[in-house]
Amino acid sequence: MAVTSLVISIIALCVAVGNLTWQLALYLLNGPRIRVRMEVGAFGQGGLITMPVENVKNLTETFASFEQQGFSEPALVVRVVNHGRLGVELLDFGIDIPKGVSYKPVNDAISETPMPYVLEPHREGVWAMPFHYVVSLTEASQATWPNERHPIRAFVRRAGGKTVRAKKTLTLALGSTSSAE
Repeated sequence: MAVTSLVISIIALCVAVGNLTWQLALYLLNGPRIRVRMEVGAFGQGGLITMPVENVKNLTETFASFEQQGFSEPALVVRVVNHGRLGVELLDFGIDIPKGVSYKPVNDAISETPMPYVLEPHREGVWAMPFHYVVSLTEASQATWPNERHPIRAFVRRAGGKTVRAKKTLTLALGSTSSAE
């Protein structure tokens, strides 16, 4: 009799743990899950050309190549994809450095979609800013902390206050080259 009770208790415990795991998985999968990707690009010829920052070896050469193709206005592009099952309200986007200094475009954001914006499930949104703001943030950071590196990272801020940042960064060497991390 005791062995039967023990077996039933173990089975009940396994079912309970399995149910709890399933409920946790559903909770995590049902909400919005957004990913932020930072790209460099340029406007021209009525469109936008972009390249992920991890593919940029030399920023000056990249922008020169874009300009030869007729894309003459350099930009930093923030691409956001919602992989979740619910929509998410995005309040704004911008760039920052690890020290906490950030820049959010207010009037000069380049997009057909104004912020705040509800990003529906399995959709993407693209926003951009003129690249000279990236250079300005880097110069200001370099003047404040001259002996440190200042990797730039794109972010979006969700309703509720959560900030989601891009995984890859862009470090400007104010001479003429850049590197992506």
